[in-house]
Amino acid sequence: MISLAKYYYLVVGDKFELFYRGVIRSHNPYQYYMKATCDKGYTYNRYYTFTPNENDIGSYKLTISIYDDLGNVIESKDTTLIVNEVKDYGKKNILCIGDSITTNGMWPYGGYQKYSSVFPDRLNFIGKMKKEEIGYEGYGGWQWKTFTSNYNKSQTSSVWVNCKHRLSDADQHSVWKSLDNEWILETILEDKLKFKRGEGNNKVNPDLGDKLIHVKHGINTEDIIIDSFEYSEGNPFFNPSTNEVDFKYYREVNNFKELDYCFIMLTWNGQYMPYNKDFSVHEENMKIMISKIKEANPKCKIGLLGIQLPCPNGGVTACYGANGYYHDWYGETITAFNYDEFLEEFCNRDEYKDYMMYFDTKAQFDSEYNYYTKDEPVNSRSDITERIGVNGLHPSHNGYLQLGDMFYRCLVEMLKH
Repeated sequence: MISLAKYYYLVVGDKFELFYRGVIRSHNPYQYYMKATCDKGYTYNRYYTFTPNENDIGSYKLTISIYDDLGNVIESKDTTLIVNEVKDYGKKNILCIGDSITTNGMWPYGGYQKYSSVFPDRLNFIGKMKKEEIGYEGYGGWQWKTFTSNYNKSQTSSVWVNCKHRLSDADQHSVWKSLDNEWILETILEDKLKFKRGEGNNKVNPDLGDKLIHVKHGINTEDIIIDSFEYSEGNPFFNPSTNEVDFKYYREVNNFKELDYCFIMLTWNGQYMPYNKDFSVHEENMKIMISKIKEANPKCKIGLLGIQLPCPNGGVTACYGANGYYHDWYGETITAFNYDEFLEEFCNRDEYKDYMMYFDTKAQFDSEYNYYTKDEPVNSRSDITERIGVNGLHPSHNGYLQLGDMFYRCLVEMLKH
């Protein structure tokens, strides 16, 4: 029932929080009495927290225990907290890769900002996508197999729509139509939107007409007037002359330096089966991508960031309805637990353990409060309202900031190696 990573990484002066929902496999973990035991920090009803100071540098055993109402221990597991200080390791080149959780660049930028506030001008984040002074690669709807394929204009390519709009992250995965083709909103930027294909939309580069009409899901429903549109670029790592993924080619055509570190947060995309335990499809493409990164960047250390748990409070059904992919929020929660355990096991294999590390996201992300929500009447004959989620997998602004905090702790640990 308890799912803890082997290690969690903390930084002096930075508040660490470990949320019980992110470590206990239960649709309602609060049916149990949960307690954290450690020489440092505090244990509360929903989470354990510890803000270390300079005297706390070192490692500590943390035990999470579940009790019944009579005080009997149902289960108990240990993990190790490693407290680091922030140090200057000189100039480093870093690449962050991900899907729609990475598209806005907030978690890479969050880690960069916190480290650079102590040691400025040390970290060079490369990438074709930009947020302020950093680069990264984050593509909505992508997964391991997309990054290892020649993903170019085709019957499945996504489209960027240039337009004025009032959409927010709460509208991600809402469904729209243009000229009888269905489109699913994947990425939201200030003056452009990215849509992936909906059901039956399989023509090569279909016309979009002059507007998109709302079909279901999301909050904002007014028509989207299209100024212009263009189909998305292909895989940034793909070398057309060799017809394969080539990170040296990627560096050379973009004038990027050799990587010291690469952080990858993948993937909620492709996790279509609730309670799934078989990730062989992802594994096959993970091996390809990691080997290609190391081939072009022999000294590079690679960090895999686990995926966060979905919204437990209605956000999943708000995006996906009551049938089809992802609609079973608890089944998908168990899939996320299983997938993250698979990622950790992968990093610890003999052929990878010398240059790969796993960092657990889900325990450090507050899935109960850091997705977008709205207040709705508790029933159709009541003025009393309750808070329900409106997005199942994409965090709120504060949720992205929390992912940035988590990445900062990962970054400080990785820089030691």
